[in-house]
Amino acid sequence: MKERKLKKRTLKENPAIVIAAFGTTSRGKAAYDLFDKKVRERYPTYEIQWAYTSEIIREKTGTPGILQALAQLENSGYRKAIIQPLQIFPGTEYHELIETSRSFPGMRIVAGETLLHRWQYVHEVFALVAASFLKIDEGFNIIVAHGTPLCTDPANILYLSLESYINQRFSNTFFATVDGFPDKAHSLSKLFAHTNAEKRKNVRLIPFMFISGLHFEHDLMGDNDSFKSALQSKGYQVECLSVTHENQVYSKGLGFYDGIPELFLNRIERAMSLMEVY
Repeated sequence: MKERKLKKRTLKENPAIVIAAFGTTSRGKAAYDLFDKKVRERYPTYEIQWAYTSEIIREKTGTPGILQALAQLENSGYRKAIIQPLQIFPGTEYHELIETSRSFPGMRIVAGETLLHRWQYVHEVFALVAASFLKIDEGFNIIVAHGTPLCTDPANILYLSLESYINQRFSNTFFATVDGFPDKAHSLSKLFAHTNAEKRKNVRLIPFMFISGLHFEHDLMGDNDSFKSALQSKGYQVECLSVTHENQVYSKGLGFYDGIPELFLNRIERAMSLMEVY
């Protein structure tokens, strides 16, 4: 009987890197593209894959979800993967992503941490972001994060802590969320009650999100029921920083701040080290 030779797949030695993001169909995707370029420059010999957590955006863009991405990698011979989320806060969405990733059979998964996973990271991030704040004699700043509608979301601890952290470090700066607490009404009431509220009528909105997408366009700078419209109704001049990237002008989300993408790269590097040790 003729012996049959079994074909064996050559398994990849390096882990693949999966960048997990909520996703977007707006112009803000340029921040994703910039980060993708930086990841590929740091890891030129590694397979880089993207996964979107939003089902709606996956349907519109064709980008795979996390399980689809892992299945494609497994089919290509990968048995190890680093999952790096582009999430700012370690909330419910982050934990669901990690739990889903680790349930994938046949793959060894190590997850990178979020941008604000540790207080050390909080200090590092605000050292970078604060360079864009209006000074005390120039006006006020409002940092606006996404927030969560869930009272049980663990990210609420950090949202509430950040309000205190920011108030203590920057007397002319306030913290708010689009979908949660502290909310718009809370942060604006604190601004209007400030001793210099009538003297300094300039406010800079700082979107505390990786990309400035639909939330920025509607909830922060929209014409109706936005931070901008509420402030303008009280006589304030409202601005938001922009950045020029590849000859195009974009509103400045965290992905366009010098140093922020590098912090996410550090999260990947830490996950790589953990994969080697454990």
